[in-house]
Amino acid sequence: MNGHRPEAPRVIPWFKEAYRGRGVSTCKGRWIAIRKGARVVYAQWEDAGPFRTDHWQYVFGNERPKSNLNKGAGLDVSPAVRDYLGLKETDVTDWKFVEFAEVPRGPWSQLGDNNSFVINQRNETKTVARSAVKGWRPNRKLIAKAVSDL
Repeated sequence: MNGHRPEAPRVIPWFKEAYRGRGVSTCKGRWIAIRKGARVVYAQWEDAGPFRTDHWQYVFGNERPKSNLNKGAGLDVSPAVRDYLGLKETDVTDWKFVEFAEVPRGPWSQLGDNNSFVINQRNETKTVARSAVKGWRPNRKLIAKAVSDL
């Protein structure tokens, strides 16, 4: 056993590419699109449970969520997602996994340590900063002279 459910390699489409070791989630950080009426929000998968972690037929198949202690909820969402979609305490939505390339910019692209947009922006900023200072050496005498001339 690899720390994942036995069916994981068979039912999770990206399992082989995302596998990082025993007990390391292959879903955490994956993007999902959640739709309520005409509004769609994008969010990243955080974790499974606490009510059900054994119903892959719902998560990766076509079944409805099984009953649970959370009023039958198949997906718990953050307050930001709730507010963006205008959800009630218990509401009905559609959702699906999506690839990062399918996620448009929006409020969801601005925050989060594991957010692909934030990580890419941070890396771009580092690259620009590195190329801006590459080969640059401060001329202390010139700076000192300019300050003393004031």
